[in-house]
Amino acid sequence: MKRYRLFLFFYALSIILFNSTAFAKTNKNIIYIYQDAGVSPHALSQAMHTFQTVLPPSYAVKTIDAQGVIKNDWSRDAALFVMPGGADTPYTQKLNGAGNQQIKNYVRHGGSYLGLCAGAYYAASSIEFDKNGPLEVLGTRELAFFDGKAIGPVLSTYDYTTESSARAAQINLTLSNPKTTTVYYNGGGYFEHADTFKNTSVLGYYANQKPAIILINYGQGHVALSGVHIEYDAALLDSNNPFLAKLIPELTSANQQRLILLNEVLKQLHLSIST
Repeated sequence: MKRYRLFLFFYALSIILFNSTAFAKTNKNIIYIYQDAGVSPHALSQAMHTFQTVLPPSYAVKTIDAQGVIKNDWSRDAALFVMPGGADTPYTQKLNGAGNQQIKNYVRHGGSYLGLCAGAYYAASSIEFDKNGPLEVLGTRELAFFDGKAIGPVLSTYDYTTESSARAAQINLTLSNPKTTTVYYNGGGYFEHADTFKNTSVLGYYANQKPAIILINYGQGHVALSGVHIEYDAALLDSNNPFLAKLIPELTSANQQRLILLNEVLKQLHLSIST
């Protein structure tokens, strides 16, 4: 009888220890930001700054390259996977196949994905960028969190070499407050007929009423795609650049509304935000 009781005691203790260990391993508190070919250095630095600033210190912000995505150790502790701005064609070259499958599996089983500008194009089922222009990029995409097409640029002819295509974009929001904000834009797209797709809602529209920011339920997970840079802080823009200098005052004046919008997006992605 004593041996049996000892057996039950150690068995119960092992269950408690196992569950504690399992819980620790599934504590999802890392924000992973993709950093590899195609990612804009400016977009990366803005994203790093933003998530280190707006989220509580219980979250850690790390970068991850394509090989890290494919290896997939990251999904166990990822609170969010961020695909930043840049050029999406190199993303396909690095991630098509195994990498994209890892990202899709992560989101399908309860993870969160935030796509910003190029990262938003990348998450549509197809892309139409600068159609019939010198920078034309057309084709399907594997992630396909959004079942429709991402089309752009919306507000200006894009230029990879300068900031001449940058704009202060007014976005009309579906929030009760604020109703509008102004955010940095450079080459982003809109999500064609987004308000007609199942499991998809529109959070923000360009002034021309094209969907600019959308939220998607994908499996057990959550996706936010933004054609505009809701993560950009005007204070980090180069005031000596003539194309940016003229935008900074307008972006700065709308910064509080931008932060409210950003926090709403993060809440929709099931992150706990700073108050």
